[in-house]
Amino acid sequence: MSTGVAVSIPWSFTDSLGLLQWSWVTEHFVVRIVGEEVDVSFRDGVHRAVAAELPGVSGQRFVRAYTWSVCDLIRTHQGLPRVLVEGSASSFDQGSDVAREHVGKLYDPRLGYQRFAGALATTFTISTGDRIDVSSLIGTQCSVTVLLASGGEETVVGDFSVDHYSWQLTTPAAVIKVVPEHVLRIANRSEAAVRAHDVVYLQSYSGVGRIYHEETRPGCTGRPGFVVGVVDHAGAPRCPLHERALSPTLLD
Repeated sequence: MSTGVAVSIPWSFTDSLGLLQWSWVTEHFVVRIVGEEVDVSFRDGVHRAVAAELPGVSGQRFVRAYTWSVCDLIRTHQGLPRVLVEGSASSFDQGSDVAREHVGKLYDPRLGYQRFAGALATTFTISTGDRIDVSSLIGTQCSVTVLLASGGEETVVGDFSVDHYSWQLTTPAAVIKVVPEHVLRIANRSEAAVRAHDVVYLQSYSGVGRIYHEETRPGCTGRPGFVVGVVDHAGAPRCPLHERALSPTLLD
């Protein structure tokens, strides 16, 4: 499968009146993929289904289109499975991958279905159109920059986790829910990342005393130097903006 998932879905295949149907039934949901078969004489514009790529199918079949659905059995609708999400796909693999992703995000990880989704359960599309797997960020401190309705940006820092289709940042003050589609960028703020971030500030060091080629700004303990565009920290406490990476001996 294109997901590289080790655990295969236990599909049940049926073939009736030109409809090829694959079903994955558990005590919590039903996943179905349906392929509309066409006669071999109408090959133009159809997707060819090869037996090796379609569980349960023998021989070569020609399928015009695939539809997929995930239906809930926990809360039914008038006694029938309740449709949670559905759509169309250009191939069986595409429909299978989308269904895997939704199952991995819809249901509590404690139910064990994320092993069928693999990385798809923690892969999200952000506002730039990029697809990113955030599994390595879970449980770490991250900064997330989101696009506001006004067109501006806002960055929030907190402990990162995933809650179904949303992200969560836990701060000392609150738990903030973030919609991935509104995210411009996300960065890990682990100790190693902070150290790397500190080094960047040293690039502005002039090489003389405690003078840096930058302007003063809120939070800086220095004062404007004799030359425009520099800030001098002589006699001032350690600057949290420019001197976090310096050894205390260099502040004397």
